[in-house]
Amino acid sequence: MNLKGKIVTIILCSVILGLYFLIGQSKENTGLIKRVYNVYLDGDIIGVIDDKEALYNLIDEKQQGIKEKYHVDTVYPPSSLQVIEDYSYNPEIASLDSVYNKIEELQDFTIYGYEVKVTSSDNDKEFYLYLLDKDILNEAIEDFILAFVDEEGYNDYLEGNQKELDDIGIIYTDMEILEDITIRDKYISINDKIYENSETLAQELLFGFNYKEQSYVIKAGDTIESVSEANTLNTQEFLIANPKYSSKDSLLAIGDTVNITLINPELSFAYNVEEIKEEEEPYSNEITRDNSKPSSYSEIKQPGISGIALMRNRYRVLNGEQSSEIDISLFKRIRDKVDQITIKGREETVWGWENIQDTGDGWKWPTQNPFAVTSEFAPRWGKKHNGIDISGSGFGSRIMAANSGTVVSVIRSCEDVGYYGSSCGGGYGNSVVIYHGNNIYTIYAHMMKNIPVNVGDYVSRGQVIGYMGSSGSSTGTHLHFGLSIGNPNSGGTFRNPRELY
Repeated sequence: MNLKGKIVTIILCSVILGLYFLIGQSKENTGLIKRVYNVYLDGDIIGVIDDKEALYNLIDEKQQGIKEKYHVDTVYPPSSLQVIEDYSYNPEIASLDSVYNKIEELQDFTIYGYEVKVTSSDNDKEFYLYLLDKDILNEAIEDFILAFVDEEGYNDYLEGNQKELDDIGIIYTDMEILEDITIRDKYISINDKIYENSETLAQELLFGFNYKEQSYVIKAGDTIESVSEANTLNTQEFLIANPKYSSKDSLLAIGDTVNITLINPELSFAYNVEEIKEEEEPYSNEITRDNSKPSSYSEIKQPGISGIALMRNRYRVLNGEQSSEIDISLFKRIRDKVDQITIKGREETVWGWENIQDTGDGWKWPTQNPFAVTSEFAPRWGKKHNGIDISGSGFGSRIMAANSGTVVSVIRSCEDVGYYGSSCGGGYGNSVVIYHGNNIYTIYAHMMKNIPVNVGDYVSRGQVIGYMGSSGSSTGTHLHFGLSIGNPNSGGTFRNPRELY
């Protein structure tokens, strides 16, 4: 191409670009192209409008009911709504009412609030809470905590006012919520469950999100213990559900209504307890035979007196339930126990519970000193705890036969230290069952695997049958000691082992 042709080409290109620029600058002014807004919901277009702010204002104006219900000033579009600016020739503009109606039909409107994410430490549980105010969460968690600990002790812990224990008393240490809790701003759907006050949230954190409150009207003769047992609660769970009562010995007024809902906490509140308290040491029953007397003869030659010891205990508590393991750092005997001595006539085999102590010997406590009972024969976590848990004598300490008898079951296949929820040994871990005659059996569970007795062995009262461990489903070193009328492995009936002493 010669020089003249190149010049002509440059001029033509410049003219074309100039025209294109002029057309682009005058799009809105010419009326051929208009600025509009495409409205999308979940990625699908539901209409074209020419005023974005008018749509937002319409949504806010039409939702007076939501404003009144939640006491908010503004209602917002669904979180999936997108309004995107565009330009179009002769666009087909939808009415604001028609677009609003589609939004209302397809999605939920939102209000401004907070989303709380709660995740367990092992990531096997996760849930979300929706609030209008951050303070609702803080107040609810504090109310949740105060269901398990007394307010004075809690405030002393927060303020660092706790003193070293030198007398009977209790202090809390190392309090923590085990879940990871995060909070962020969010536009919340009005159909999400939105907590407007801390009281409602605290109750659901304590009893479970889907709980149905159950109540009971107090009748003559009712005690906290009797009401608890009749409704598959232990006394601690009753006191948590009914904080106006300070202890299991509190009096109940006839006609009062109490809460018997089983707690099912959604959070895990753990803390350590250090306490100095007096513990009772059960006496043993020593029986001697006088064959010159009839079998029905029974005379107490020396009444039994329980011993009393002053102990400094340390243990962990999770949602009101004490760990099975307890550390005893002080054991000072205040009063020595006196074993009961009973003179009985000649032995006669009679089947049944009424002769539970008539086996030829008295009953001996199955663990060494020092010890403490960490869980009684009572409902626990909504299920019956068919024995008592004894701890304090330490890992590897001796376990003794409570009475003479024949070993009928031994399990020694579990690791010495298990975990809560383990199914090894049926949850009992390493265990021994002894038959004492008269249809009476005792059970010794969660032991170490180095069990020195075998099925068929005859053991005497006080003989070492194993060593304290934490096998099976266990929350720490302890002995689960059980009593059964009938073989516990084939339909026996469990009774409270304390009835032996």
